[in-house]
Amino acid sequence: MITLHRKSSDDRADRIEERLRDLVLAYRTVTDESADPCFITEGDRKILPGEDMEEWFRNLAGELEWSRSLSGDGCYIDPDSGDVC
Repeated sequence: MITLHRKSSDDRADRIEERLRDLVLAYRTVTDESADPCFITEGDRKILPGEDMEEWFRNLAGELEWSRSLSGDGCYIDPDSGDVC
């Protein structure tokens, strides 16, 4: 499970969360006022903002694109509006 650990008020974490929503995948958010900087965990891996996180997002986007290309006629629920395709 992908988890974003963030402070309640953090512009960087807001941008990271927006990127996660844009990928249309399941993740959870944990608000932790001591999470400075914000970070993502995936299993036992901790991903900090910066080049490591950018590479992680690039790899994840590629894996999702490949996986979704195999599924044919897919449908998703828009996380912002709840609309179904």
